[in-house]
Amino acid sequence: MKGKRLAALLTGCVLCISAAMPASAAVQVDAVYLSLIMEEELYALTPGDSYVYTTPVGGGDDYYISDAEITQSSTSGAVTYTLDVRAADGWYFNNNTMVSVYGAYDISVYLRTSTRMRVTAKAYPFRVLDEVTGITIDSADKKASWAPVDGARNYSVIICYADQNGNVHRTRKSSGSTSIDLKNYLDRYDYVDVAVRPLKGSSTKDRYTAEPNYINSAGGVDEEYYVESYEFRLPTSVYGSLPNGSTGGNPFDPNADYSDSGSSGSPLPSGSGSPLPGSSSGPLGNNGGPLGNTVPSSTGPLIPTAQGGAPAAGGWQGSGNNWYYVVNGVRATGWLSITPEEWYFLDNSGLMCAGWFNDGSEVYLLNPNHDGSYGKMLTGYQSYNGYTYYFNQSHDGSFGAMYKNRYTPDGRWADGTGVVR
Repeated sequence: MKGKRLAALLTGCVLCISAAMPASAAVQVDAVYLSLIMEEELYALTPGDSYVYTTPVGGGDDYYISDAEITQSSTSGAVTYTLDVRAADGWYFNNNTMVSVYGAYDISVYLRTSTRMRVTAKAYPFRVLDEVTGITIDSADKKASWAPVDGARNYSVIICYADQNGNVHRTRKSSGSTSIDLKNYLDRYDYVDVAVRPLKGSSTKDRYTAEPNYINSAGGVDEEYYVESYEFRLPTSVYGSLPNGSTGGNPFDPNADYSDSGSSGSPLPSGSGSPLPGSSSGPLGNNGGPLGNTVPSSTGPLIPTAQGGAPAAGGWQGSGNNWYYVVNGVRATGWLSITPEEWYFLDNSGLMCAGWFNDGSEVYLLNPNHDGSYGKMLTGYQSYNGYTYYFNQSHDGSFGAMYKNRYTPDGRWADGTGVVR
């Protein structure tokens, strides 16, 4: 079998401490970047394997991990890492020091002093789904079936058949069960075979899971759709924000850019992401207005009103492309949830964003149209620039994320760029 290569994971994680600096030249640590997983541990994973307890890493000239305690919940299976992070000689922490943890879906920081921080980070075990086994094709029942795979949400099936001229064709379908109907193929072609791959879900827990290769009825790997690397879509959780003017990114996360950081303890995306080709830049937001009575606006989101219909002192303020959400006289920043279905994103200046947004893990679309819900995070099927996309409608940890390389709930295929075929 071909060797495996791990995609988009950590690069060289080595714990080190430099020579001490003079106490009189103490320098503030602007940002602490940690990771819950070493690449060597994930390289070793094969189908069916998992790592419950991994090796947290991070550090350099300015800080290091001095101790780590790891526990696992007996109910949810979540793993909590409690990390003791120390400032190196000549460096110090303060309340503005940002903490970023690659592989964590949630973090918190406490016992913060000038020389020490206690960081708790939550994750799930890292695993690769088992390969499908026991594939059989029943000519009488006109179907193929296979053994269930633990943790699989559904299955991707490649149907391979040869026409009367000997030309081989391949069709990809999705199955929500451990079988698929082959009547239209077995009744027409002499040669029919299938290859099956289990698919993970889209919850937060599933981001710690990778999918194996397609396996055919002979028990071998399907070479046509061979997966060279196991893909883990690990989140990065951020506590605090970088100082103004800093553009540092997490060295453990190849896709992360934290020039604008999320709210404390939140794994939600933040800051300007990389727009898709041909689209306007900016993060996405969600549709909808604030709680209470609203009046529609032709140029922006729904505007909150006070008693009698006058604009409220807080809430949405602005016009055209420039909208802000004010709370107690202060502009909100980051992700803003008006209701569970209504999300917006506001940059560090408080300006609401619209258009495509890539947080390094997921791609979203904030309503770019001035139709009364400008800036709202869109879900479901959406047509944009002549193409159709599907954005997750389930509150499973990736609400609003664009589907890529997977089937939509009604069985349509979203390719690697998100375009639904």
